[in-house]
Amino acid sequence: MRSHQTLICVGSALLAAACPKQAPIVELHTYAKTSGLLERVAIVPFSISPRMPRATDPGAISGAAAADLLARFVAEAIEAEGVRVIPASDVALAFEAAGQVVPRGDAAVAASLAARKFGATAIVLGELLRYREREGGPSGAFRPASVSFVLTLHSAPEALRVWSARFDETQPAVSENVVRAREYPGRGTRWLTAAELARFGVKRAIGAIPPAVR
Repeated sequence: MRSHQTLICVGSALLAAACPKQAPIVELHTYAKTSGLLERVAIVPFSISPRMPRATDPGAISGAAAADLLARFVAEAIEAEGVRVIPASDVALAFEAAGQVVPRGDAAVAASLAARKFGATAIVLGELLRYREREGGPSGAFRPASVSFVLTLHSAPEALRVWSARFDETQPAVSENVVRAREYPGRGTRWLTAAELARFGVKRAIGAIPPAVR
C-alpha cells in the first residue's frame, strides 16, 4: 500500500513539473479596503508610457488613439458592473473649462476635481505600456497582438490608492500553451486584434475588483 502511495506521489510530482502553475493573466494588488467606493467612478484620460513603441506598422493606430480606446473599454466594463461612470471625455472637458491641463498621472488633482464637479467617489488612472496589432488575420497571424497596461483605482476626493491591476500579454498559440490560450475569447481558435485583447484584459481586471472596495 505504501509503495502504491509513493508511486502516486511521484506521478503527481512529475505531472506538476510537466504542467507548471499558470501565472495570472491580470496581476492584482489591493492597498486599502474602502467599501462603497464604486458608487460613481470618473475615468481620467489615460497616459502613454514614454517607452511605448511608436505605431509604425501599416494599419496600426497611434498611442493616443489606443489610450483613448482603452479608457473607453474601462468605462464600459465598470458600467457593466452597475456603477455610474463619468467618461474620460467629460473629465477632460471639465479640466479644459477650468483652464487646467488634464492631470493624466496626478491622482490628487484629478480626484479633487472629479469629486467637486461630478460627485465622483473614485477615479481610475491608466497608463498604456504597449499596443501592438497582430500581423495577419484571425485564422493565421504572422505575429500575435500584444497589449500591456496598468490601471489604478483611487478614492475621491482623498486620492487614496486603493487597488491596481496590470495586464501584460501577447496572445499565445494553442501549441505553445493550451491552458492559457483557451482562456482567451474564441478559446484559442482565432487570433485576436489588439483591441480585442485589450478589451479582454480590461474585463478580467475590472471583474476582479475585490468586494472590499466595491
